[in-house]
Amino acid sequence: MNTPRHQAARWFTRLLDLPPDHPDHQAFQQWLAADPRHASEYQAFGELWGNFASTAQTQALATAMEKVSRRRFVRNSALGGLGLAMAAGGLLSWRGQGEQMLMTRTGETRKVRLEDGSEVFLDADTRIHVLPGETSRQVFLLRGRAIFSVRHAPGRPFIVDAGTAQVRVLGTRFVVERLEPKVQVSVAEGRVEFSSEGQKMLLTQDQVAEADGAGQIRRLQRSAAGAFSFAQGSLTFESASLGEIAAALSRYRTVPVTALRPEGQTITAVVQVGDVERFVALLPELAQVRVEEREGATVLVPR
Repeated sequence: MNTPRHQAARWFTRLLDLPPDHPDHQAFQQWLAADPRHASEYQAFGELWGNFASTAQTQALATAMEKVSRRRFVRNSALGGLGLAMAAGGLLSWRGQGEQMLMTRTGETRKVRLEDGSEVFLDADTRIHVLPGETSRQVFLLRGRAIFSVRHAPGRPFIVDAGTAQVRVLGTRFVVERLEPKVQVSVAEGRVEFSSEGQKMLLTQDQVAEADGAGQIRRLQRSAAGAFSFAQGSLTFESASLGEIAAALSRYRTVPVTALRPEGQTITAVVQVGDVERFVALLPELAQVRVEEREGATVLVPR
């Protein structure tokens, strides 16, 4: 499956992680220039998600805007003729021939049943784009974390694209989490193929692996069960880095958490989502950090 919409989705997902000097940015500009539909489809993602946090993404959207006028975009873009609605509870759903855009707000989780019978349980502050097809089922994880319970379908692999890494399965239950620039996969049952930058690793029941920003994949010595616990209202950290902890806590706070040295030390703890603020206050007792409020963020500062 290689339609302009799928290509635009892959580029949008990938550019979320890439540094401004990465050579793929040149390839992206070449792709934009190759077909007027490319800029239109890519712009559709930017308009819909409104999530251009990096300079590279802002520049990419500006390039697309130069090639496609606003009037032409409204008339011919991927959004034309599609319905955009905010469902009860804050789940954003955009549908077109089985296509869906799914989003949860900060502090909100939601389970969604897909067209093929598979289920997705979105963690808080998560964004997903679903593009089903006749020969594959493609999901783009743009942000956050989700549990995938995939219905077995021989001949239609289920593929989760998380930017710098991909997961491919036929039928299983697993979690994919974006921790920019890293991606983590935790498997509850079945088998998944985890790949990044040409590397591949087969994961089976109760195995966890991580791909870093350079595409290196490594197995993590922890139980997969912890990644699923948000569905029961708790956050489980097993030898988790400060960066992982900050990302998980931020999904449940209006003020985000950041770590100055995200890989410096690890913590093991279980936190009920209703006790997130208390846990943040107790962090200096659990790790060698200070908790400081700086310019709209809670910062974990190593001591």
